[in-house]
Amino acid sequence: MRSARDAAPERGEGAGAKRGLGPLLAMLAIFAAPVLAAWFLYFNPEYLPSGRSNLGELISPVVPIPADLALITPAGAPLDREALAGKWTLVFLAGRDCPDPCPSRLRVLRQIRLALGDASLSTERLLIMTEPGGQAAGERLARDFNGMHVGITDTPGGERLLDLLGQGDAALGRVYILDPMGNLMMRYAPNAPAKDTLKDMGRLIKASKNWIKGAGYGHK
Repeated sequence: MRSARDAAPERGEGAGAKRGLGPLLAMLAIFAAPVLAAWFLYFNPEYLPSGRSNLGELISPVVPIPADLALITPAGAPLDREALAGKWTLVFLAGRDCPDPCPSRLRVLRQIRLALGDASLSTERLLIMTEPGGQAAGERLARDFNGMHVGITDTPGGERLLDLLGQGDAALGRVYILDPMGNLMMRYAPNAPAKDTLKDMGRLIKASKNWIKGAGYGHK
Protein backbone atom coordinates (compact mmCIF):
# COMPACT_ATOMS: atom_id res chain seq x y z
CA MET A 1 0.00 0.00 0.00
CA ARG A 2 1.45 3.38 -1.01
CA SER A 3 2.04 5.98 1.64
CA ALA A 4 0.99 9.63 1.37
CA ARG A 5 4.66 10.51 0.89
CA ASP A 6 4.85 8.13 -2.11
CA ALA A 7 1.80 9.79 -3.66
CA ALA A 8 3.19 13.30 -3.28
CA PRO A 9 5.36 13.25 -6.44
CA GLU A 10 2.29 12.45 -8.53
CA ARG A 11 0.45 15.43 -7.10
CA GLY A 12 3.50 17.55 -7.74
CA GLU A 13 3.70 16.37 -11.34
CA GLY A 14 0.04 17.29 -11.88
CA ALA A 15 0.57 20.71 -10.38
CA GLY A 16 3.62 21.20 -12.58
CA ALA A 17 1.60 20.37 -15.68
CA LYS A 18 -1.04 22.90 -14.67
CA ARG A 19 1.64 25.51 -14.04
CA GLY A 20 3.07 24.73 -17.48
CA LEU A 21 -0.26 25.51 -19.12
CA GLY A 22 -0.58 28.78 -17.23
CA PRO A 23 1.92 30.85 -19.30
CA LEU A 24 0.50 29.47 -22.56
CA LEU A 25 -3.06 30.40 -21.62
CA ALA A 26 -1.87 33.83 -20.47
CA MET A 27 -0.14 34.44 -23.83
CA LEU A 28 -3.27 33.41 -25.73
CA ALA A 29 -5.35 35.78 -23.65
CA ILE A 30 -2.93 38.67 -24.24
CA PHE A 31 -3.03 38.23 -28.02
CA ALA A 32 -6.78 37.65 -28.28
CA ALA A 33 -7.98 40.25 -25.79
CA PRO A 34 -7.21 43.39 -27.87
CA VAL A 35 -9.20 42.06 -30.82
CA LEU A 36 -12.12 40.99 -28.63
CA ALA A 37 -12.04 44.35 -26.86
CA ALA A 38 -12.03 46.22 -30.17
CA TRP A 39 -15.05 44.23 -31.28
CA PHE A 40 -16.89 44.89 -28.04
CA LEU A 41 -16.22 48.62 -28.01
CA TYR A 42 -16.85 49.07 -31.70
CA PHE A 43 -20.15 47.21 -31.86
CA ASN A 44 -21.38 48.48 -28.50
CA PRO A 45 -20.88 52.20 -29.16
CA GLU A 46 -22.76 53.21 -26.03
CA TYR A 47 -19.53 52.42 -24.15
CA LEU A 48 -17.55 54.87 -26.31
CA PRO A 49 -17.53 58.57 -25.38
CA SER A 50 -18.68 59.70 -28.83
CA GLY A 51 -21.13 56.85 -29.49
CA ARG A 52 -20.11 55.58 -32.94
CA SER A 53 -21.41 52.82 -35.18
CA ASN A 54 -20.01 50.85 -38.08
CA LEU A 55 -20.49 51.99 -41.67
CA GLY A 56 -19.83 48.63 -43.29
CA GLU A 57 -22.04 45.55 -43.07
CA LEU A 58 -21.18 43.36 -40.11
CA ILE A 59 -20.69 39.69 -41.06
CA SER A 60 -22.44 37.67 -38.39
CA PRO A 61 -21.26 35.12 -37.61
CA VAL A 62 -17.75 35.98 -38.72
CA VAL A 63 -16.20 33.90 -41.53
CA PRO A 64 -12.69 32.62 -40.83
CA ILE A 65 -10.58 31.93 -43.90
CA PRO A 66 -10.25 28.14 -43.58
CA ALA A 67 -6.79 26.98 -42.58
CA ASP A 68 -6.95 24.24 -45.21
CA LEU A 69 -8.01 26.60 -48.01
CA ALA A 70 -5.26 26.42 -50.62
CA LEU A 71 -4.00 29.92 -51.39
CA ILE A 72 -0.98 30.23 -53.65
CA THR A 73 0.92 33.26 -54.83
CA PRO A 74 1.22 34.08 -58.55
CA ALA A 75 4.68 32.49 -58.39
CA GLY A 76 3.11 29.22 -57.23
CA ALA A 77 4.30 29.32 -53.60
CA PRO A 78 1.92 28.99 -50.64
CA LEU A 79 0.62 32.34 -49.42
CA ASP A 80 2.48 33.46 -46.30
CA ARG A 81 -0.44 33.73 -43.88
CA GLU A 82 1.89 34.53 -41.00
CA ALA A 83 2.46 37.93 -42.60
CA LEU A 84 -1.22 38.69 -41.93
CA ALA A 85 -1.37 37.28 -38.40
CA GLY A 86 -1.99 39.89 -35.74
CA LYS A 87 -2.81 42.63 -38.25
CA TRP A 88 -5.96 44.18 -39.67
CA THR A 89 -6.20 43.37 -43.39
CA LEU A 90 -8.10 45.01 -46.23
CA VAL A 91 -9.28 42.20 -48.48
CA PHE A 92 -10.66 42.33 -52.01
CA LEU A 93 -12.34 39.29 -53.59
CA ALA A 94 -12.11 38.90 -57.35
CA GLY A 95 -12.63 36.20 -59.92
CA ARG A 96 -10.10 35.15 -62.51
CA ASP A 97 -7.82 37.89 -63.90
CA CYS A 98 -9.30 40.62 -61.64
CA PRO A 99 -11.19 42.39 -64.46
CA ASP A 100 -12.33 46.02 -64.29
CA PRO A 101 -13.20 47.66 -61.97
CA CYS A 102 -10.94 45.45 -59.84
CA PRO A 103 -7.70 47.49 -60.38
CA SER A 104 -9.44 50.72 -59.42
CA ARG A 105 -10.68 49.11 -56.19
CA LEU A 106 -7.14 47.96 -55.41
CA ARG A 107 -5.98 51.55 -55.82
CA VAL A 108 -8.63 52.53 -53.29
CA LEU A 109 -7.27 49.96 -50.83
CA ARG A 110 -3.80 51.40 -51.25
CA GLN A 111 -5.10 54.91 -50.61
CA ILE A 112 -7.03 53.79 -47.53
CA ARG A 113 -3.95 52.16 -46.05
CA LEU A 114 -1.81 55.24 -46.69
CA ALA A 115 -4.50 57.48 -45.18
CA LEU A 116 -4.30 55.50 -41.93
CA GLY A 117 -0.93 57.11 -41.24
CA ASP A 118 1.02 55.36 -38.49
CA ALA A 119 -1.70 52.71 -38.28
CA SER A 120 -0.72 51.59 -41.79
CA LEU A 121 2.14 49.68 -40.15
CA SER A 122 -0.42 47.34 -38.58
CA THR A 123 -2.50 47.03 -41.76
CA GLU A 124 -2.08 44.69 -44.73
CA ARG A 125 -3.78 44.34 -48.11
CA LEU A 126 -4.83 41.03 -49.65
CA LEU A 127 -6.28 40.20 -53.05
CA ILE A 128 -7.99 36.80 -53.21
CA MET A 129 -8.67 35.48 -56.70
CA THR A 130 -11.30 32.74 -56.42
CA GLU A 131 -10.52 30.99 -59.69
CA PRO A 132 -7.31 29.40 -60.98
CA GLY A 133 -5.52 30.61 -64.08
CA GLY A 134 -4.98 34.18 -62.96
CA GLN A 135 -1.25 33.89 -62.30
CA ALA A 136 -0.23 36.34 -65.02
CA ALA A 137 -2.74 38.94 -63.86
CA GLY A 138 -1.75 38.30 -60.25
CA GLU A 139 1.92 38.91 -61.00
CA ARG A 140 1.11 42.16 -62.77
CA LEU A 141 -1.10 43.38 -59.92
CA ALA A 142 1.48 42.44 -57.31
CA ARG A 143 3.99 44.61 -59.17
CA ASP A 144 1.55 47.47 -59.67
CA PHE A 145 0.48 47.44 -56.02
CA ASN A 146 3.72 46.88 -54.19
CA GLY A 147 3.28 45.32 -50.76
CA MET A 148 -0.11 43.79 -51.52
CA HIS A 149 -0.47 40.05 -50.92
CA VAL A 150 -2.07 37.99 -53.69
CA GLY A 151 -3.62 34.59 -53.06
CA ILE A 152 -5.18 32.40 -55.77
CA THR A 153 -7.51 29.48 -54.98
CA ASP A 154 -8.59 26.54 -57.08
CA THR A 155 -12.21 26.36 -58.25
CA PRO A 156 -13.51 24.20 -55.35
CA GLY A 157 -11.69 26.42 -52.85
CA GLY A 158 -13.15 29.57 -54.35
CA GLU A 159 -16.66 28.14 -54.37
CA ARG A 160 -16.23 27.05 -50.75
CA LEU A 161 -15.18 30.54 -49.66
CA LEU A 162 -18.09 32.17 -51.48
CA ASP A 163 -20.49 29.67 -49.90
CA LEU A 164 -19.13 30.48 -46.44
CA LEU A 165 -19.83 34.16 -47.10
CA GLY A 166 -23.38 33.21 -48.07
CA GLN A 167 -23.60 35.40 -51.16
CA GLY A 168 -22.31 33.29 -54.03
CA ASP A 169 -20.88 35.36 -56.88
CA ALA A 170 -22.35 38.51 -55.27
CA ALA A 171 -19.49 38.27 -52.76
CA LEU A 172 -17.05 39.18 -55.53
CA GLY A 173 -16.04 42.77 -56.17
CA ARG A 174 -16.36 43.71 -52.52
CA VAL A 175 -13.95 45.02 -49.91
CA TYR A 176 -13.74 43.07 -46.65
CA ILE A 177 -12.03 43.64 -43.33
CA LEU A 178 -10.08 40.68 -41.98
CA ASP A 179 -9.39 40.91 -38.24
CA PRO A 180 -6.04 39.99 -36.63
CA MET A 181 -7.40 36.56 -35.74
CA GLY A 182 -8.10 35.69 -39.40
CA ASN A 183 -11.86 36.34 -39.51
CA LEU A 184 -13.71 38.18 -42.27
CA MET A 185 -15.89 40.39 -40.09
CA MET A 186 -17.12 43.29 -42.22
CA ARG A 187 -17.89 43.91 -45.90
CA TYR A 188 -18.80 46.80 -48.14
CA ALA A 189 -21.00 47.17 -51.19
CA PRO A 190 -19.09 47.35 -54.49
CA ASN A 191 -19.94 51.05 -54.76
CA ALA A 192 -19.32 51.94 -51.10
CA PRO A 193 -17.26 55.12 -50.67
CA ALA A 194 -13.67 54.66 -49.55
CA LYS A 195 -14.23 57.01 -46.60
CA ASP A 196 -16.57 54.46 -44.99
CA THR A 197 -13.89 51.76 -44.97
CA LEU A 198 -11.27 54.27 -43.81
CA LYS A 199 -13.41 55.36 -40.86
CA ASP A 200 -14.20 51.80 -39.83
CA MET A 201 -10.56 50.72 -40.06
CA GLY A 202 -9.38 53.73 -38.09
CA ARG A 203 -11.90 53.12 -35.32
CA LEU A 204 -11.18 49.40 -35.06
CA ILE A 205 -7.43 49.97 -34.88
CA LYS A 206 -7.86 52.78 -32.35
CA ALA A 207 -10.17 50.67 -30.17
CA SER A 208 -7.69 47.79 -30.06
CA LYS A 209 -4.74 50.09 -29.37
CA ASN A 210 -6.59 51.91 -26.61
CA TRP A 211 -7.36 48.62 -24.93
CA ILE A 212 -3.73 47.55 -25.08
CA LYS A 213 -2.56 50.89 -23.70
CA GLY A 214 -5.13 50.81 -20.92
CA ALA A 215 -4.16 47.27 -19.99
CA GLY A 216 -0.51 48.24 -19.81
CA TYR A 217 0.67 46.18 -22.79
CA GLY A 218 1.27 49.05 -25.19
CA HIS A 219 3.95 51.69 -25.56
CA LYS A 220 3.64 55.25 -24.30
